Amino acid sequence: MNINLGTKIRELRKKNGLTQEDMAAKLNITAQAISKWENDTCYPDMAQIPVLANFFGVSLDELFCYDVAQLNKRIDGIIAEARNYFWSAPETCKEIYTDALKEYPANERLLSELLDVYMTHGSSEEALPVAELLVREAKDVFSVCRAKSNLVSLYLREDRYNDAKMVIDTLPEMYPYMLCDKMRQSSYSLKGEDRLAWARDWKIIEIQELYIACELEGRGYWETGKYEEALASLGQYRRVIEMFMQSEEICVNSYLWSGMQTHHWCAYLEEAACLAKLGRTDKAREKIDRAHYILTNCWKEKDGSADYLAENPEKFLEPFRQHYREWELHKLIPCPV
Repeated sequence: MNINLGTKIRELRKKNGLTQEDMAAKLNITAQAISKWENDTCYPDMAQIPVLANFFGVSLDELFCYDVAQLNKRIDGIIAEARNYFWSAPETCKEIYTDALKEYPANERLLSELLDVYMTHGSSEEALPVAELLVREAKDVFSVCRAKSNLVSLYLREDRYNDAKMVIDTLPEMYPYMLCDKMRQSSYSLKGEDRLAWARDWKIIEIQELYIACELEGRGYWETGKYEEALASLGQYRRVIEMFMQSEEICVNSYLWSGMQTHHWCAYLEEAACLAKLGRTDKAREKIDRAHYILTNCWKEKDGSADYLAENPEKFLEPFRQHYREWELHKLIPCPV
């Protein structure tokens, strides 16, 4: 779908009996800029689009010659296509979004998706201006909060801790339950299979939120030298995971979702680190042994049909080594992998 923005600007300008020079004078821009817009050589800046709509006395929909449902359907298709390449061919994914933004300049959803690609596969130099643009211009609260979260990460990469903290201060403290999102409303209001489908997903998210909150509380205590308190919080982190495991046996199918097993061995290593700081080295070694056991057994199918660790060892071992170093366990005993 072509939005024909240049054609629409020309049509509205002539309808109002204006020359390019007249319009330029009223908007305090150059006639050359208007000429480029009308010839589709370039598009107006995002900030100029509502100004143009107001100048001509039309809605944004009329200015862009589309209806919202049709636009959303087209954007859905672009995003679905691009996501097919997010991991396998990120440069293709970027190209799809950048090409689409030429047709739909400053579309918040496309910019948000492109920002995700830059955050995962690109550089800070690529991501930063997109994040700042979304924070400054986006209207959808979720797009703004998502962009601010990425902006925090980008500032921390550049050791701009205070800037990151200032951005965090502008975020809502927490999305309130009265937001009435689809997941909660379906779980509360629907019945039978309809309720069950949503409640299961909500439960998984809440379990994850709970153990991550315990882990982050433990990190906070660790960073402030309160090792007994850290040990208590990190013990909760581990116990929440174990409470919701589907069996006591350690294998891929013991966990509610892939990745939960990584948190499981992380919890044991972090407990070991606190115990080492408290001088309880024997207990610390037991925790390290348990973490190592989880790592080396949790990526195997119970029936022996697959061993994902053996197929791609570095994918699983290097994060373990990094975490081991981060929590200073190498000062106690060498990393077992």
